[in-house]
Amino acid sequence: MYHHGLRVGEVLLLQRGDLDLARGRLLVRRLKGGAWSEQILFSATSELLRAHVALTRGDDGSPLFPGRHGPLRRRQIQSRFVRYRRLARLAEHLTTHSLRHSIATHLLDAGAHLEFVQDHLGHRNIRSTAIYARITDRHREALMRTFERSPWIVQPSASTPSAPDSSAAPAS
Repeated sequence: MYHHGLRVGEVLLLQRGDLDLARGRLLVRRLKGGAWSEQILFSATSELLRAHVALTRGDDGSPLFPGRHGPLRRRQIQSRFVRYRRLARLAEHLTTHSLRHSIATHLLDAGAHLEFVQDHLGHRNIRSTAIYARITDRHREALMRTFERSPWIVQPSASTPSAPDSSAAPAS
């Protein structure tokens, strides 16, 4: 759910045939009018899914995450999330949907472009993705360090004269 920003309903739609471990791909059927897409699996996710598939039964049309009678139900996924959230001692306000928000923010912090995050989450409209574009302190600091090294940004010299030259642009 986290790595691909999946909603609970999208997890419920996953079938074993949607998983292509040989190519490291997963077909994601998006809800809310989102674009369906074949996503590249993170290596760690691929290994976990490989182990999961080896332990479960079914054909290509079977649910990827089976329950006793068909796919897991929405409430079962949410209950498991609450159990693991408590074990990890995470804040009570966090939900399964928080994972979607987290990956969007983490991708942006890691330097992904907004268009990549839009595609990754299956948003048709960039406005839906723009809510994640708030700049975090970590991202702001990294950008400032990049700007600091840029030859296009004027920096004060180590030996600044006491009276500034009136023809020079201000340094700060």
